[in-house]
This record gives sequence, C-alpha cells and structure tokens, in this order.
Amino acid sequence: MSEGEQFAGSVRWAVVPYAPKPPFRLYAGPGSDPIVVPEVDTVIAAARRGGDAELSYIVSGKARPVLILSEPDRRHHSEVTALRLLRLSRLEPDERARVLAGADDLLFPLDPARFHLPEACAAIISALVRLDIAAIGSGASLGRLDGNESRAIGEGVIRHYGFDTRGLVERHITELVARHKARSSDL
Repeated sequence: MSEGEQFAGSVRWAVVPYAPKPPFRLYAGPGSDPIVVPEVDTVIAAARRGGDAELSYIVSGKARPVLILSEPDRRHHSEVTALRLLRLSRLEPDERARVLAGADDLLFPLDPARFHLPEACAAIISALVRLDIAAIGSGASLGRLDGNESRAIGEGVIRHYGFDTRGLVERHITELVARHKARSSDL
C-alpha cells in the first residue's frame, strides 16, 4: 500500500480466516498433531482455571477480496473491519436481480465497471470480519466506494446489528444547533 492511500472504502485481496467453531484444533507445537477440543466449554473452563488464555488455533481461511470499512487504529492495534463478498453467480437469477436492483438489505452490489473483481460481487452486510493489515495484500485496490455507497453500507451495518446510535445523533444535532446559533449571533 502506498503512502497516503486509504484502506476504508476499498476492495482488496486479503487472507481471511473463517470464524473458529468446534471442534477446535489447537496447535501443540512443531512435530505434533493438533489437539482437538470438541466444544467451546472445555476451552473456557481451562481459561477459568488459570490455563493459558491465548492459544494457537488452526482455523480455515482463504485468500479473497474483501470490502474494507475502516482505517487501522495503529495506536493500539493494526486491524481493520471488512465485509466478505459474495459472488453473484452463486445466487439464483431472481435473487441476483433483487440484489442488483438494491432490494436486498443484506447484500450490497458492487458495480463491476468500477470494481475489478474476478466476477460480479456484493458485499455481505452481515459478514463483518476483523483483519490485521499484514493479512491484506500489497497490490492495488480493486475499486473504491463513493461517499453515498459508504453511507449506505454503514447504515446497513447499523440496521443489521441493531447498533444504538441515538446518543451520537443527538450530540450531532446539538452541535449543529449550537453552530447555527453562533453564526446567527455573528450577523
């Protein structure tokens, strides 16, 4: 990634792990087979008894394009939030038409003319992933969202996850009213 280029709003290749789920395969070190733990409560019970809270898990993943939603914090960690993409060819024709028409709340189509992907794709609103920036390829962006698309996806994520943004909106309105009053009194 070149200096000054931003992650947020770009589609890039990355190595993306699948969310770990049982049975868990724990790395036991060089030359040994993984330890298989059949359920989550066993791992949690070991941690509660004072076991090592950080383990090395063997998880599946693959190299795939993702839509990156955030910039890395860099002060505390070097991770970004991204959305997995769905190839539209995996959908039935009527469902594909709904997505392309913008009628699906969970799939946001990416314009093939602007996103240089192997095939037409949609961002999966419900498929947030966290990625370390070291897992993102160094190649050029495959395309970028415009401001309206970024807002639409942000609103879709907020709706889907049920994030309560009332306090944020109220503060923003209060600030706007205060600025308006300040400008009015300057006249």
